[in-house]
Amino acid sequence: MASTSSESSASSRTLHLVFNSTDKVCGFLAAATSELSGSGNRQTIVAIDDPSSSTDIGKLREHAVLVLVKNGKANFKFWNFYRACCREIAAHPPSTLHLHGITSYVIGLLALKKSSVKSKIVYSALDSCSITTLPLSHGRRSSAARSLMLPVKAAANATVPPEPWGSTYLVGIPVDEAFLNCPRDEATSPTILSGGVDADRRTVDNLSQIAVLLSAEELKIGFEWLGEASAAMTECFQAASVRIVDVGDRLVHAHQLSKGWIYVVPRKTTGYPLSLIQALAAGLPSVVLDCPQHRYVIEHGRTGFLCASEEEMVRTIAQLIDDSVLRHRVGRNARASARARFESSAFRHKLLNCYAVSHV
Repeated sequence: MASTSSESSASSRTLHLVFNSTDKVCGFLAAATSELSGSGNRQTIVAIDDPSSSTDIGKLREHAVLVLVKNGKANFKFWNFYRACCREIAAHPPSTLHLHGITSYVIGLLALKKSSVKSKIVYSALDSCSITTLPLSHGRRSSAARSLMLPVKAAANATVPPEPWGSTYLVGIPVDEAFLNCPRDEATSPTILSGGVDADRRTVDNLSQIAVLLSAEELKIGFEWLGEASAAMTECFQAASVRIVDVGDRLVHAHQLSKGWIYVVPRKTTGYPLSLIQALAAGLPSVVLDCPQHRYVIEHGRTGFLCASEEEMVRTIAQLIDDSVLRHRVGRNARASARARFESSAFRHKLLNCYAVSHV
């Protein structure tokens, strides 16, 4: 069944299948369900009832019917999720089936195959904030499944070169207005910020090393990590004099960013770089390790700086501290770019265009 942008809202029903409810999946769904609901699309979300994400998943009830599947041992969890998918497809045949993560993809296709429902299928790799439109024939879907099982390359490219089985588009998550509208209020002394929800050991070590290299007393440079930190992270950051700031609230997060001089990402990002985009939206020049995800967000020399090594990051940070004109110009460019590319209207346009694309 071909789907077009002119399809009547009365016949538009989307079924989201979510086996793993990560922070980024919930963030993407919160924005996507809101926009789709505004366009007249009725939605249902089938998700595992995971206590660790129950609060975030529960918030999605505002724009979608939420069907929670009992958690449990692995085999029973798969089976319960499959049965819930079958029941929902039979009771409320979807015009679009949106599969979030490879487990949801496999179980969702099995449930759809059992029914006689013809549905457009779109797929989002876990935490990538991308949408892949998939072909309708079962044989080509199987080919798509094999391709999706392969390691994701350049997951943050705006458009991955089309494969025979579909096309992938980065839709992202819209940046909150709190970041775009917070007034800049630089701290009196140099303040270097970093943060995120998916820090690994290398991130902690690299940021700590940069902090130590720039720790000369006369420079009076402060380093802050915005977000939660494990006991091991806290110990490492304390040794490097990196302050940890809890920013669970978006307004607090935006306020902390507004006081920073520079935002750094001392690691190569593998998922959607939301924390970096929030920093750009707040008007901070960013210094990051070069990788495809960061190249998608930053225009080198204009909205931030892509560095090949930690040593180059240190030199660039020092340059920006010394040159306030450059620092402020890059920060203004970063905010303007984030507003044009990542605010809610841009997200809405990309999302609805992806839902309108079909492959036969």
